[in-house]
Amino acid sequence: MAETNPPEESKGAEKQFAAISYLSFFSVFILLAKRDNEFIQHHARRGFTLFLFSILLWIFPFLRYGEFVILVFVVLGFISAAQGNENTMPILSELADGTLSLRHIKLYWHSLKHGVIKIFKPDHITPTYRTQLTAQYKESDKEKKFIEKEKEATGLEEKKLSALYYRVGEDEKRLDELADEVHNIEKKIGM
Repeated sequence: MAETNPPEESKGAEKQFAAISYLSFFSVFILLAKRDNEFIQHHARRGFTLFLFSILLWIFPFLRYGEFVILVFVVLGFISAAQGNENTMPILSELADGTLSLRHIKLYWHSLKHGVIKIFKPDHITPTYRTQLTAQYKESDKEKKFIEKEKEATGLEEKKLSALYYRVGEDEKRLDELADEVHNIEKKIGM
């Protein structure tokens, strides 16, 4: 019977190939050589995209400081691959997978902008957070209204129960009076 899980040695080799794919032009070789393994391909696509960006940055001298950003992504990707994780990197993951859209760019720009603002103004509330707070307040108001309605209904039920308890008490008094009358009548009759 064939083993369903690959042995630990092959998992280690996968991690090694995936990690090496972040080292510059090695991504090209690994991308072509390991087409059958999705984990390795995942990391090789990201490594290849970083390699292409680094070439573009070296072509244009005024963009060379962008290499530090590329280096950070390479280190993060290398560590993630060596640990056996499938990482996601802002914009780079969508670009490597071919799913990058204007919505992704706007979302990342928005996050970056508010992250920088948060550094200089720690009490800054982002629009996304404000939207979440508004939704929470609305939900809280709904819950408060529901609780108020439940309190009103409970108050009405308590009043009804109190009235019924009073009527039962009155009926018990009346029954006691009737029992006394019956007892007095029985005495007169001589029973």
